[in-house]
Amino acid sequence: MKHYDAIVIGAGVGGLASALLLAHSGKRVALFEKRLQPGGRIGSSQRDGFTVDFGVHLISRGPKGPLIGLLDRCEVDHGIEFTKVRPVQSTGGETFKFPQDLKGRVPDADFEAVIKMVTDVKGMSDEETSDYDGQTLEEFLNAYTTDPFVHACVSQIGFIYCCIPEYLLSAGEFARCLKWESEAHASGYPSGGCVSILGAYLKGLEQHGAEVRFGAPVEKVVVEEGRAVGVVVGGEEHRADMIVSNAGLKETVDGLVGPEHFDEGYVEDVRGLEISFVSIIARFALDTVISPEIKMLSGFSSTPVREYNDRLMAGEVPEELNSFIVVPSSFDPSVAPEGKQLVMMTTAVPAGIEEEHCPAILEALIDLAEKSFPGLREHALFVEKVFPSDAARIMGEDGAGIGIAQQAGQAGVDRPRVKTPLEGLFVVGAEAGGSGVGTELAANSAIEFFDTYVA
Repeated sequence: MKHYDAIVIGAGVGGLASALLLAHSGKRVALFEKRLQPGGRIGSSQRDGFTVDFGVHLISRGPKGPLIGLLDRCEVDHGIEFTKVRPVQSTGGETFKFPQDLKGRVPDADFEAVIKMVTDVKGMSDEETSDYDGQTLEEFLNAYTTDPFVHACVSQIGFIYCCIPEYLLSAGEFARCLKWESEAHASGYPSGGCVSILGAYLKGLEQHGAEVRFGAPVEKVVVEEGRAVGVVVGGEEHRADMIVSNAGLKETVDGLVGPEHFDEGYVEDVRGLEISFVSIIARFALDTVISPEIKMLSGFSSTPVREYNDRLMAGEVPEELNSFIVVPSSFDPSVAPEGKQLVMMTTAVPAGIEEEHCPAILEALIDLAEKSFPGLREHALFVEKVFPSDAARIMGEDGAGIGIAQQAGQAGVDRPRVKTPLEGLFVVGAEAGGSGVGTELAANSAIEFFDTYVA
């Protein structure tokens, strides 16, 4: 039986970041990952010379954010560079930049209200944003303007940040995401694709002596006398002073540990947590370069947000789809063979949508993308189509775009805690603690864990 200072379960960003911080501090660390490669939502695969990300990614704060800051803190020489990019929004066939190009598209009073909202958010301290954690973005925005076009536009920005609509999204979380991104002004795509970030974390773990095992699913967490003391992997028990799970909060409590080891009320609370919307994704590897000027395009429907999602759940395909199109090869030519192009697109749909509705939504998404990339289907070398059930197999959490949703009542001060009621057990990643956009949320969760309970 081996004994470590800490055992980390899962090699998503939260697990990799936690393991790296622990190893850098001198702890003896073992990380177990059930799959044969790391990454979770930031993972990628190689196919016919293309580097294909599992998710559709933009790193919100780029080199100034926690993903890179943590590598620097742990003295990892990563060499990652970023191509700076700002999403361009579109609706009704027109493109524009938020918020300045709303002028003339909405009444002057509503335009001025949006500018005031953005200015107010940028002027908030991090502590002040917490005052709005329990309020929805819809409620927050209504205090400035009720214009439906403005709400649809802002809701799409919230979708890009947190993968849930304005009537669910925590206004405090939206404020932090907008404020931090504006302060950094460094959103971008990493050289070599998102896999380069994973490579740097693995390099750091090797540098600091962590033991990393892939294809090694944790079967259960060992509990003795009210404390998590180890894990079982391949029938063999491994012991540690602390267990850090990046396997998902619900999966950890109900699966790896077992509800009998927690207070009944805590288990009910965990089971009642809502996940974010889920993603429908298409990845196109093209035999030529189409529309080379496009790097990233965020499209939104002018249909009121609730009505739009109700239509999706009923199996209707709205005439205008919310969409997020990313062209990684326009940022970094190394992710596609010379003269070829990688185009990735996604649309978010409510969790629990009937799977039978998804193919029609995906075809509508591809139709939409083809307006900006004429001949998209014709020039496809291969196409990867990802439905929520596919994403669930790769990422867990029913294919949620983020994980536990950053909605009012589940964000900021109301977020599930990193430290669980079971002594010695912590949960990290996009499930507990932290704030921010996607993978940066997961990194912030790991930093919160380490700085609060280890350092």
